[in-house]
Amino acid sequence: MTKVDVVIVNWNTGSLLAKCLASLSHLPERTLIGRVIVVDNNSSDDSIGQAEALASPLAITFSKLKENIGFARGNNVGIRKLTGQHHLLLLNPDTEVQPGALRELVEALGELSQAGIVGAKLLNSDRTDQPSVRRFPKLINFIWLALKINRLWPGAKSWSDYMQTSFDYSKRQAVDQVMGAVFLIRAEARQAIGLLDENFWVWFEEVDYCQRAASAGWQTWYVPEATVIHHGGVSFKQLVGLKRAWLWTVSSIQYAHKHLGWLAAVVLIALAPLGLLMALPASLVHGSQKGMTKQRL
Repeated sequence: MTKVDVVIVNWNTGSLLAKCLASLSHLPERTLIGRVIVVDNNSSDDSIGQAEALASPLAITFSKLKENIGFARGNNVGIRKLTGQHHLLLLNPDTEVQPGALRELVEALGELSQAGIVGAKLLNSDRTDQPSVRRFPKLINFIWLALKINRLWPGAKSWSDYMQTSFDYSKRQAVDQVMGAVFLIRAEARQAIGLLDENFWVWFEEVDYCQRAASAGWQTWYVPEATVIHHGGVSFKQLVGLKRAWLWTVSSIQYAHKHLGWLAAVVLIALAPLGLLMALPASLVHGSQKGMTKQRL
C-alpha cells in the first residue's frame, strides 16, 4: 500500500498542533505515514515548542518561517521538501485523526481509480457532524457572501445548492469539493496538477485545487468511513473584521477571475468597497478577539 506524506501548516494553534501530531503517532496504521512536515508561519505562541516536546515514532520535520507567508505558500514549502512518490495529506493543525481514518482514505484511493482527492468525515469538537462538502461556487454565491445576503435568506435554492444543505454525510460519493482540513491527494494526481496556487493567501486554495483536478480528469470523493475531529478554523479565527474581509475578498476575486471569467471578477471588484464597509463594525467589535483566542489555547 502506498505511503502517505503529511504537510501541516501551523499558525498560533497552541496545544492543538501537539494533539494533532499525537493523533497521527497513535494511529494503528501509522506505518502508512512516510514523512510529516510541519511548516510554521512565524507563530508568536508556544505551539511549536509544545509540538517539538512530543515523543513520537514518526519522522517529523519542523520548518520555521520568519514571516507568515499564507496557507497556500506554507503548504508548498512543505510539499517541496517531499519526493512526490507518496500520496500527500494536507492536514490542518486543529484536527485529530481517528484510528483507521488514514487507512480508509488510502484504501478509497485504491478502490476509486479516478479519485485524485479524497476527504474525510469531519466531526466538531463535540463529535457532531461538521458540514465539509460544497459545490463549486458560482458568481451569485460570491455576491451573496460578499453582501452577507446568505444570513438573511439562508434557505434560497441557489445558496442551499452551493452549501449542499441536503448532502448525505453517511454516503461515500463523488463531490465538487471537500474542505481542506483533511485533503488527501493521490501521488499521480499531485504530479499532474502541481502545487497549490500561491495567489490564494488563504481561502479558496483547496477549492481551486479541486477545480484544477476536475479539469485534469480527476474526481474528488467524500469518504465517511474515515473520521477526523476538526476543532474548527482556530488559525482563521485570529483574522477578524477588515483584515479577514480583505483577505477573503482578494481570494474570491482571484478565484472568480481564474474559473468564472473576467466579468465575474469585475463584478466582485465593484462590490468590494461595500463588502469591506459592511465588515467595519465587526472589526471594531471584535478587535480584541485575536488576543482572547490566544489566551484560550
